Amino acid sequence: MIVPALVSTLFGLSSAVAVSAQEPETAAPDTAYHPGAYQVFTGAGKPATMDDIVRAMGGNQVVFVGETHDDPTAHMLELELLKGATAKYGVPSQADSAAKPGAGDVVPGSGGGRPVALSLEFFETDVQLPLDEYLAGLISESSFLADTRPWPRYRTDYRPLIEFAKDHDLPVIAANAPRRYVNMVARHGRESLNQLSRQALAYLPPLPYGHASAAYRDQWIATIAEVMKQEGTKCGVPVAHAAAPPGSHAQMGNQLDSQVLWDATMAYSIFRYLSGQPDALVLHMVGGFHVERDTGIPEQLRAYMPDLRSMIVSLRPVADVSTFEPAPSGQWGDFVIQTDSTRTMESIECRHFRAERGLK
Repeated sequence: MIVPALVSTLFGLSSAVAVSAQEPETAAPDTAYHPGAYQVFTGAGKPATMDDIVRAMGGNQVVFVGETHDDPTAHMLELELLKGATAKYGVPSQADSAAKPGAGDVVPGSGGGRPVALSLEFFETDVQLPLDEYLAGLISESSFLADTRPWPRYRTDYRPLIEFAKDHDLPVIAANAPRRYVNMVARHGRESLNQLSRQALAYLPPLPYGHASAAYRDQWIATIAEVMKQEGTKCGVPVAHAAAPPGSHAQMGNQLDSQVLWDATMAYSIFRYLSGQPDALVLHMVGGFHVERDTGIPEQLRAYMPDLRSMIVSLRPVADVSTFEPAPSGQWGDFVIQTDSTRTMESIECRHFRAERGLK
């Protein structure tokens, strides 16, 4: 599975596009956007259940949930994981305590009493204030969206998470690095961040931020190589495309450092929250590449929290959900939820694209 976030990084386009979910909306009709089949496995490939995942959360401080951004099934399951964690471990809010739950309602605190927090790649650290104001009911949703640069498909993909958190008084961490600084590193190198003001640096981890591990670098290089193979094609069909800017392929070190800035910032955002709430359970929703095989964000977070207790849930679109697909090395995560790859927006768009050209 290609990580489209890296395509823009490779070609130095992160000022305009940072990740796949920030690309224009798909041409596929809205009626095509609905969840498909899925199957839960342990990281070793043994059948498991959603309840197994929720039970395993209890021994951890952070649960990394790695998604494919255009997968409706993954977004549905992320909400179910958040609901499950809140029901089993969460502290009841005043609204929850006063309300009489109906059928299907989530009742926090039935088995835990820990603060449960939602952490998101999909909001950047410099929009934490309007996010908090919306969660507190101080500003309207339209004002919140106008000031927070939500990704396209926010309403289908991430709004359910935000609204659930709002309804149950769950903190939400705007965890990711502002894209302007990621682009700055991609163009000028990590040392360029030293030129930023104190106010700007408050949105980033302490400098110098961490470097990529050898394993993460190898995964990144393999992904970039696959992306480059697909240059000039769309859905397997040759198409005209813009050439990469001169020097793009020669700046791989900067590109990797910009990728790691995402990871380090998200890790530091989680660390900062846990520093004030050490007994909390944080569910961090993020693109799978950032956490799969325990590299990326988990590595960066352990630099701040050497005794970190964490687990990884990997949501992966596959051709056959019932047949487990192991990672090329190690494990995708502690749990793997395989989803139907034909239901991703990329697959739907490709079917339309090829059908328009009379291709199967």
